[in-house]
Amino acid sequence: MNGRNASGIESRLETAVSYLLITGVVVSLLLEIAGVCLYLRECGSLAISQESSAYIQGQNFFSFLYSFWNDYAGNTAVLLMIAGVVILLLTPFTRIILSAVYFGWAKNWKYVFITLFVLVVISLSLVFH
Repeated sequence: MNGRNASGIESRLETAVSYLLITGVVVSLLLEIAGVCLYLRECGSLAISQESSAYIQGQNFFSFLYSFWNDYAGNTAVLLMIAGVVILLLTPFTRIILSAVYFGWAKNWKYVFITLFVLVVISLSLVFH
């Protein structure tokens, strides 16, 4: 690739990543606002639940999501709020995957392996928390 073409591709990648990050944050924020408003309407206050199922302590992220989904399946407000948090947490994963695909397409294997290593480390930190 010549320098001019590579620069254009890098610029498009940066634009795509910035839109991805902004979209993830905005969608997460909208879900949080909707969840809080719905919770306030249903419960009459914003008091924090003291139920142990509402805490991630002693579980990894994925088992927490599974148990939380089962425990609060009927509570739309809480599910909206947890969906906002999940989207916010998964936005960097999507960014890393997008970067790995870009580096693979550009045949920059050094950065593909570095990016995949970061993805594995972040994934393991959520699994073994």
